[in-house]
Amino acid sequence: ILRVLGDNAIAVRTKAMKCLSEVVAVDPSILARLDMQRGVHGRLIDNSTSVREAAVELLGRFVLCRPQLAEQYYDMLIERIL
Repeated sequence: ILRVLGDNAIAVRTKAMKCLSEVVAVDPSILARLDMQRGVHGRLIDNSTSVREAAVELLGRFVLCRPQLAEQYYDMLIERIL
């Protein structure tokens, strides 16, 4: 999934984020991995609105359930808000 997040096709990147969301639904702790953080961060600043929306949805869904993730993603979320 992480490799596909860098694909040229917007639809593929969007679907990859949604797939990642399904994986995280089973194991939210996966978001604590550094490679996941980099992958999500890259999609938060993606050129495509749909990819950015999928990334924000992913974080919004799971950061609230696992407060320790909020600390790890805080800078990314603030950057996205601004």
